[in-house]
Amino acid sequence: MNTEKKTLSIQWMKAHAMDLASYGGLILCILIFSIIPPFLGENIWSPAKLSTLMSDVIVTALMAVGAMFVYTLGNMDISIGAQVGIYATLMVLLGNMTGSLFAGIILAFVIAVILGAINGSVGELLRIYPVIPSIVCRMVLEGLRSVIYNKVGSRNMSLRGIDYSIFKQTWFMILVLVIEVVVVFILFNYTRLGKFAKAIGANKAVAKQSGISIVKYKAIFYIIMGICVVVAAMFQMGYTGSASDSTGTGFEMNVMVALILGGMPLSGGMTAKISCAVRGAFTFSLLDVGLPLIGVPNNVTFLIKAVIFIVVVLMTCRKKGGALPK
Repeated sequence: MNTEKKTLSIQWMKAHAMDLASYGGLILCILIFSIIPPFLGENIWSPAKLSTLMSDVIVTALMAVGAMFVYTLGNMDISIGAQVGIYATLMVLLGNMTGSLFAGIILAFVIAVILGAINGSVGELLRIYPVIPSIVCRMVLEGLRSVIYNKVGSRNMSLRGIDYSIFKQTWFMILVLVIEVVVVFILFNYTRLGKFAKAIGANKAVAKQSGISIVKYKAIFYIIMGICVVVAAMFQMGYTGSASDSTGTGFEMNVMVALILGGMPLSGGMTAKISCAVRGAFTFSLLDVGLPLIGVPNNVTFLIKAVIFIVVVLMTCRKKGGALPK
């Protein structure tokens, strides 16, 4: 009996190794940044730092949760950062022109739906890697943003005469995140969308033979992610009330690293969980905000992200049947 229990425990630990490692990493980060920074005269849990941390967590988590469907497919979208940048720019630009953020937000949602449909379907229709349309999308958006800032004649735009304080309220940040997590959790776990995403990620050929429309559902998944990216862009823009030609830079890597830290399998499939995005976002944001507090230069933070990415890539490639997102 004891041997049987021990065997079951070992099997359970192996099956949940990624979850255990991600929870362990989060707890370790909390302990490190709760103990070390106070000795340096700063505290990550002080009101000012906590506000910055929550802003970072919310933006990263909103994007990561929305990206769950796409990563479950075993795909990725590297246009996320460019999307955040152009959406934030349009919100500020149209906000100053109309005196309200409404027009910019609606336009951002319309663009997100169009781009989501394109990124999700073109790769399948043309039989190319899904990441290629997102590369084209990124180049187009960055070019458009460059044209806008050259036209405006400034590298930084700020809202004028518009109250955007709601986006800086911690309770509102948490409320929006909770609503998004609940909605995506229900879609992911209790509807055909989640089941089909896992099935396609596990084996696209079998999913297609089972009658699942790959093009249709991939487009839907990318649209869902695009909508969540717009929401994240609202908070990214709203926290400072401004946008610049560098807004959103590197966010696609932030999302990937956050999901990795949360235990998300890069190859997608049946083991994907929404909790990966949430705990990964908290771990990533603790590193992003906490490392500078203990004296690590901001530039080194990017190096740490790269190291984490390389390590996980090597681990994934070495696994039997392992694959990277496309």
